[in-house]
Amino acid sequence: MDVTRLCSELVKIRSENPPGYTDEVISYLQEICSGIGVDTKVVSQGRKSNLLSKDIQNHFLLCGHVDVVPALDDGWINPPYSGFIDETCVYGRGSTDMKGGVAALLSALAEVIDRGIDPPVDLAFVCDEEGNGDFGMEYLVQKRLLRPKACLIAEPTPELSPVIGEKGVLRLHITFTGDAGHASLHPVLGNSAIVQACSFLEYCENIHSRRWLDDPLVREVIENTTQSLSALLSITQEQSTAILSRVSYNPGIISGGERMNVIAQKCLLDLDMRLPWGCDVDSLIRDIQTHLSDTQVDVMDVAKPTLSRPGMLCDLVCAGILAVHGKKAKPGVTQAASDARHLREIGAEVVNYGPGDLSRLHAVNECVPIHMLEHCKDVYMHVLSHIPSP
Repeated sequence: MDVTRLCSELVKIRSENPPGYTDEVISYLQEICSGIGVDTKVVSQGRKSNLLSKDIQNHFLLCGHVDVVPALDDGWINPPYSGFIDETCVYGRGSTDMKGGVAALLSALAEVIDRGIDPPVDLAFVCDEEGNGDFGMEYLVQKRLLRPKACLIAEPTPELSPVIGEKGVLRLHITFTGDAGHASLHPVLGNSAIVQACSFLEYCENIHSRRWLDDPLVREVIENTTQSLSALLSITQEQSTAILSRVSYNPGIISGGERMNVIAQKCLLDLDMRLPWGCDVDSLIRDIQTHLSDTQVDVMDVAKPTLSRPGMLCDLVCAGILAVHGKKAKPGVTQAASDARHLREIGAEVVNYGPGDLSRLHAVNECVPIHMLEHCKDVYMHVLSHIPSP
């Protein structure tokens, strides 16, 4: 199975989220699985579809999401769903996040099966990772359709740094209420909802400056990650450490005011916060609610930071990286969220490791280098060839 060609074909099958329709790409993947002798079943809700192994063993799970973020045609050298291949890369939306990883997983599985190895693994290719998660991995875990002991997710990562943890998420919808009045009176008089929102964002900077308790493993994996993150974002290692070890906040959507010449009576803020290890989510929410005692604060989404302490799976992936690259792997963490958190909540050891150009993640001209597809396939083959029996 040609991993490059498979990646290209997957990119060509559109699965933007929203709307999150994955039925066509899941149907294609089911044909691929059938062709290599792997029986699967489809779990669907309308056109949102997930593909699972027919007889789940719940020992070792191979996983990837098949929905992608939308893409406009503007600015792309090749159309975003062309799956164009040149001598170095496969181009298109989802090539890095994460149809390239799905292609590498299936190509590796096909090759080890062709060599006579029958690895004790389940498959899960899911929808809704890029959306609100209402019918993807979170649903499958809640309905007890998946309860693996270990899970390898083919999310894009640095080549020498499998990811074993991710920051938490807190998303708030905040309604600030002021007193309408004539604009000429402000700021001497008046209570502007917009000014309240701006004042709260200054308080968020105070939250960002806080230090949180951690443990030696957290310090180690953050240190392992800072170098690759610094190179990726062209920032200092101190800035990388701040991204990973402090609460980050982003006022993603803010709207307010009725007219330019009226003191704003209402302002709405949608805030995305990413929470480091050691941050107590409940205490942080209480702090914010106390600070905004006269303001409506609605929690839209919350997930605690997660970390899988290195075990059997991490050891296998690191051994595969050493075998393929000839260099020692250093497990790391990420500031972003993935489906790993839902599996860690039920006690599974989860490692994210996959191919991709992280500088093009969700960006115009997204692509995945061919050598990364091939190297990850080889790492996966090493893992699949050494999984212990249940």
